[in-house]
Amino acid sequence: MISSKQTVSTYAVMLDGGTLETMELSAAQAEGFECLTCKAQCSTGAEAFVPVGRIPSVGSVFQCVACSGGAR
Repeated sequence: MISSKQTVSTYAVMLDGGTLETMELSAAQAEGFECLTCKAQCSTGAEAFVPVGRIPSVGSVFQCVACSGGAR
């Protein structure tokens, strides 16, 4: 399923904290299946996800715990 979502497009992302940023993301990242930073797929431990923003009309976007400041 994830392999079919690797097409990259430009998205307007409203990050937590109110910053609106234009980002080049894969469909998997935009739909919350992969980390915004490292493209890890959600699992447990350091690969667990935390929400970091939203794409209007698409949904929430996430970073893995490691990329959002957690231990690697």
